[in-house]
Amino acid sequence: KCAKPSCPKPKCSMLCEAPPKCDMTMSVPPPGANEQVMAKRAAHMGKPEWKTSLWGACSTQCGVGTQDRKVICSAGDESYCQEKKPATAKSCEEVVHCQYNVGVWSACSSKCGKGKRTRSVECTGIQCLGDKPEAEEDCVGHAATCEECSVTLYGGKKFSGWTMEFEVGNYTGPELEYRGVKCDDISSLEVVGDYCKLEAFEFGDFNNEHAGWKAEFKMGKYDAVDFAPKGAKNDDISSFKLMRMPREDEVVTSSPTWFPTLTPGGNVSFPRLRSVEK
Repeated sequence: KCAKPSCPKPKCSMLCEAPPKCDMTMSVPPPGANEQVMAKRAAHMGKPEWKTSLWGACSTQCGVGTQDRKVICSAGDESYCQEKKPATAKSCEEVVHCQYNVGVWSACSSKCGKGKRTRSVECTGIQCLGDKPEAEEDCVGHAATCEECSVTLYGGKKFSGWTMEFEVGNYTGPELEYRGVKCDDISSLEVVGDYCKLEAFEFGDFNNEHAGWKAEFKMGKYDAVDFAPKGAKNDDISSFKLMRMPREDEVVTSSPTWFPTLTPGGNVSFPRLRSVEK
């Protein structure tokens, strides 16, 4: 048997000599497995020059910003490039993305009638294109209680017991008694309507023949404890007037019209009302 000779793997290296007038010799890695050194050639160094990349995007999407780019010398070290180095940054301005951020409108400042509503309007940058949207405008409130006007009387228990509802009109003592209202048993009442006003009297003839207390109630709920601050010295409401006051935006062409006094047995029809026994 013959042993195969073992030969060491050849090592290869090469040296690239710098051209004349260059005080630099560069070491070059050896050829790869699929590379061959064909011949010796003289190296020639061209004139070094600056190489620039494309400008990058503006640093801001709205307003004044900067753009950057890469600038390198073709010879490697910047000292070989004799020309002035081009700028690596410049100013820029973007307005395409400059927009107003507009918030939602607030509720009208008035529940009923003319008012104002507002919203936030902010520019996302230093300068925004076009006219600035309005941040305030006129509005008209239309709450459900703007046109309503009624009063509900409760007897026996607070906001319970017997219940009687009245609409706009003047109600004397006999009328209330005819409708089943127990004047000395009124425990609470509720006025519905932003422009509704109730004038309650101690005596059944609106205090025309006798001097007595007078109390005024606007929209809200009132129990016996609330009567005194409004002017009622007790819970004995013997007559009252329920009226709807004009809004600020309603034009009053004449004096307010008072409803006729309603008395049982007369020819005047009573305003619509509802009675609920509980």
